[in-house]
Amino acid sequence: MKKRILVTGAKGLLGRKVIEVFHRESDYEIIATSSRKSKDVSVELDITNKENVREVLSQFRPDIIINTAAYTNVDKAEEERELAYLVNATGVANLGEASRIYGSKVVQISTDYVFDGVKGNYTEDSRPEPINYYGKTKLAGENLLKVQTDNYAIVRTQVLYGYAPDVKENFALWVIDNLSVGKTIRVVTDQIGNPTLADELAYALLKVCEKDVVGVYHFSGNEALSRYDFAKLIADVFSLPAELIIPIKSSELSQPARRPSNSTFVCLKAKTELGIEIPPTISSIQVMKQQMRRAGITIKV
Repeated sequence: MKKRILVTGAKGLLGRKVIEVFHRESDYEIIATSSRKSKDVSVELDITNKENVREVLSQFRPDIIINTAAYTNVDKAEEERELAYLVNATGVANLGEASRIYGSKVVQISTDYVFDGVKGNYTEDSRPEPINYYGKTKLAGENLLKVQTDNYAIVRTQVLYGYAPDVKENFALWVIDNLSVGKTIRVVTDQIGNPTLADELAYALLKVCEKDVVGVYHFSGNEALSRYDFAKLIADVFSLPAELIIPIKSSELSQPARRPSNSTFVCLKAKTELGIEIPPTISSIQVMKQQMRRAGITIKV
């Protein structure tokens, strides 16, 4: 009997990659949901609406809920605090509460921004110390989920990038879009993380479901790179002019939200328990390039 997987945020980059990965498997039935219906999403689900969450779970009775829906604008979260908390914390609590009623497992996507970024190399046992409001809402979501249910997996990731048609811009696409039209970009050298291809995170989520693990897992790309070095690597793979990438410090951007300086992960738990090998970042960027080529997107300088 096929396991029924309900995916929230199905119109976003990660949601779409999750659906692609699970559709390749014969053991799963996918229910794609979003806060608004579209030609690709037939089920409307607003995770901030407790009654709507209960109605949808009562109707479909999923075995697993993969929550890729999130408020992700780090700077705006400093001003839109109520909305950020509603989506990232209250919405997760709603899923957790309903999942307990209807016997579902919740797989929650979280972030490196639950850490302060002082030391880096964070494990699942490292103490969270968020330094911006976005990180605080994501940590609150983790904690509220743990209160609501014991049947959960929290997968923290970071610097998520990738290509899918009509998704909002991520860092890699921003670099490509600007360099391909000859625009200079300013990129920080003092924010270090592990860039993560969305396709590879989606595969990790498949393994989380296959192995039915419980608890917190870190999953990210293998290499610790500054945003500047990541941008240069993207330029190299796409044969774009790296000289247009100007190195700067974070203080020069005057961003409303503070960012962790070094929020790199140790992913040993995911590698050993889920049996995952994480490829070099250059290989992951090449995968993205191939996907864009197949979609008919040509990058010209």
